[in-house]
Amino acid sequence: MTDYPGHILDLVEPPPASGRTAILDRTGTLTYAELDTLSAATAAALAARGIGEGDPVVVHARLSRWAVVGMLGVLRAGARYVPVDALFPPNRQRHLAQASGATVAVAEPGLPQRLPGLAYVDLGDLPGERVARRGHLAYTCFTSGSTGRPKGVTVSAAALAYSTAARIAVYPDPVRAFLLCSSISFDSSVAGIYWTLACGGTLVIPSDRAADLVALGRAARRHRPSHLLLLPSLYSVALRGGLADDLAGLSTVIVAGEACPPALVGEHYRHLPATRLYNEYGPTEHTVWTTMHACTPADAEGRTVPIGRPIPGTTVRVVDDVLHVTGPGLAELDTIARHDIDGVPYHRTGDLVTRREDGVLHWLGREDDQLKLGGVRLERAEVEHALATAPGVAAAAVGVAGGQLVGYVTPSEPGQLDRGAVRRHILSSLPAAALPARLVAVDALPTHPNGKIDHATLDRRAAT
Repeated sequence: MTDYPGHILDLVEPPPASGRTAILDRTGTLTYAELDTLSAATAAALAARGIGEGDPVVVHARLSRWAVVGMLGVLRAGARYVPVDALFPPNRQRHLAQASGATVAVAEPGLPQRLPGLAYVDLGDLPGERVARRGHLAYTCFTSGSTGRPKGVTVSAAALAYSTAARIAVYPDPVRAFLLCSSISFDSSVAGIYWTLACGGTLVIPSDRAADLVALGRAARRHRPSHLLLLPSLYSVALRGGLADDLAGLSTVIVAGEACPPALVGEHYRHLPATRLYNEYGPTEHTVWTTMHACTPADAEGRTVPIGRPIPGTTVRVVDDVLHVTGPGLAELDTIARHDIDGVPYHRTGDLVTRREDGVLHWLGREDDQLKLGGVRLERAEVEHALATAPGVAAAAVGVAGGQLVGYVTPSEPGQLDRGAVRRHILSSLPAAALPARLVAVDALPTHPNGKIDHATLDRRAAT
């Protein structure tokens, strides 16, 4: 893809139909005309406070329509936004705000001003003026911090435009209504927000809590959305929890952010045979997505589900089994792990992949999660996949300590775990070295705010 807009606002301005609903959440709605007015007024309020091109501005909000107003308002002021989810732990909120270098925050109406050192702009009390400027940068998003303190990655407005335009070009169905179930502080939310607005569709926000599956089912029944993006583990819980009937009207389901187990593909097509399923892969450093695979029922029989081929305009290289990516979606070079190949800057992802002869990529795990046990090289992810698909298991993860594996398992039925059956299931597909030294039944697995498994916590538990 060589022809894409130079700025994300080129895709979302002017509003496609002023009276159409742009966003709805638990407490209200905004039409496209109202979103346009509020975001332009936000830009005016920021300009009045001296915010200039590229300056960081915190968007302090829950997952809500006000978060989107703030994001667009910062972009229309020519600045870059730093999303801070108001439901995150207070210490994490403060750290993200301080690390951003921002002096001003735009905030959801009625939100306590908990971030010290910031001047607040209340999105419910804006001036009547309008400002529309364009800057080079779009946002700074922080990584999950699973191996240390969160690190900021800054994405340009052009990279965001490219990423969004690629979605419009690649996916067959335009977004009519998108169920947004991602925290604003993680870049998975970016996909749904800008794709939907560029299509003139409606963003449906079921809850301010990204993993609220009860609210998701309720919103799906009421609004009949066309598109949904979830973590594979969360989507599996939704299907097993009886939400398939609520989701039957979807044309498109995307899973991303974790490895997609083959069993989930089978589960999807058993419940929703008419709904397309896609497996996306992409680091924050390449503006949300890099590769995509359109799943088929046959993927349920494979050892792994492919992450597919690069999206149009993106180039990937595999060097020593590690995936490197470059293209128009690459984040600002001073904020990424950069590796030049033949004079071209690439992002070194740290993800281990294999490429088939037809160019399709399979994700094998993280280079920092490689394990050598009993002389056999294993990936933590493949052991977790085997555990999670064992009979009687609803969710599973692995902790590593002292060269041993400890499996943490949430039983499908509380208090009922057949450890012998789980071990036999693992040995049916993996070498004996993959068998955890212990299997521990837990009510829930520890997660980061974005819903991903907190392996650092599991490793500490495994050491005790």
